[in-house]
Amino acid sequence: MSFEFLTVERSGSADGAVPVALSPFARLQEAAGGRLEVRDGWRTAATYGPPESELEACRSRVGVVDRSALGKLELQAPEAELSAIAAEVSEGVELSCERATRASGAWWCSPSPERALVLTPPGDAAEMRDRLEAAAEGRFASVVDLSAGLAALSVIGPSARELLARLTALDLRPARMPEQGFRPGSVGRVPAMVLREQGERFLVLVGSYHAHYIWTAIADAGVQFGAAQVGADAFAELGAGERAAVEAE
Repeated sequence: MSFEFLTVERSGSADGAVPVALSPFARLQEAAGGRLEVRDGWRTAATYGPPESELEACRSRVGVVDRSALGKLELQAPEAELSAIAAEVSEGVELSCERATRASGAWWCSPSPERALVLTPPGDAAEMRDRLEAAAEGRFASVVDLSAGLAALSVIGPSARELLARLTALDLRPARMPEQGFRPGSVGRVPAMVLREQGERFLVLVGSYHAHYIWTAIADAGVQFGAAQVGADAFAELGAGERAAVEAE
């Protein structure tokens, strides 16, 4: 059975044009005052207001940004095969069920011993999928592109951990959820996966069919923390600042 209908790049028209994907949060973003534009092949909120205000929310309170444009590839195989494929494609990554690893330009997460979730930058999913499929060929393994099937939000800022604690029983304290920590569980009473990318920045992934619910749950929980919606443009600027800080170290 083919799952290519879930793949943005492989759903083009006869003339080769690739359609623009619509973020599962797009209607909610628009209702919240977001200006929808195409970013990385996805129609999502570019801004909600002055980017400086959105950045300030991330630095002093908490900001919530749509990350659904990330590539999301699921690899399933028996544990030994899974480890071998991941190591081959990533040049040696060792999968861990409680810790994600950054390698070959992607996050390598393992929700279970026989399943890996590879998160790539927007636009890189097709190349990574081809590499995974080549490594999986001839093995008892499958690769599925879930880029459109999973919605993603980043919760960023000093109050991010406390906000999420209102919605999940997952232990997000630093001792239990260090940087690069990864946990499958429930957020807002829906199945989810949480990755602590760095500092006080948490990536929450849920099925796209839960997008409306998780958006509303996080927005409601965020009121007491002064949470703000953050557009793609401010997030890109935040990312550039983080890269500059790392390079300066």
